[in-house]
Amino acid sequence: MSLEHAFSGDAETEWGVQEKREERREAAQRSTIAAESELENRLRNLEKLADSVQAALGRESFSGKPRALDVASDLRLKVRACWKMFRVAKLLSEPARGSMMAQVRESANELEDVVATQFGVEMT
Repeated sequence: MSLEHAFSGDAETEWGVQEKREERREAAQRSTIAAESELENRLRNLEKLADSVQAALGRESFSGKPRALDVASDLRLKVRACWKMFRVAKLLSEPARGSMMAQVRESANELEDVVATQFGVEMT
C-alpha cells in the first residue's frame, strides 16, 4: 500500500465519523425542538383552560365561589410563571437550557394534576 493511499483511507474514515456525529447532533436537535414544541403546546392549553375556568366561574353564582375563584386565579398565576420560565429557558444554552426545560416540564405536569383534581378536567 502506498503512503498516499494510507492517508486518503484515513481521511475517508474520519469524514465518515464526522458525518455520523453530525447526523446524531441533528437528530438530537430535532428531538429537542419537538420536545420544546410539545411543552409549549401544553402550556398554551393550560393557559386557555385557566382563562376559560376563570371566565366560567365569574359568570356563575354559588356558595363556594370565592374559594373557587382563588384556585382559578392561583392556576392562572402559576401558568404565567411557567410561561416565563419557558421563555427564559429558551434563551439559555446547554446544559442550563435542558435543566430549566425539565423544571418547566415538571411544573406543567404538576399544574395538569391540579387541574385534574380541582376541576375534574383531564389534560391529554
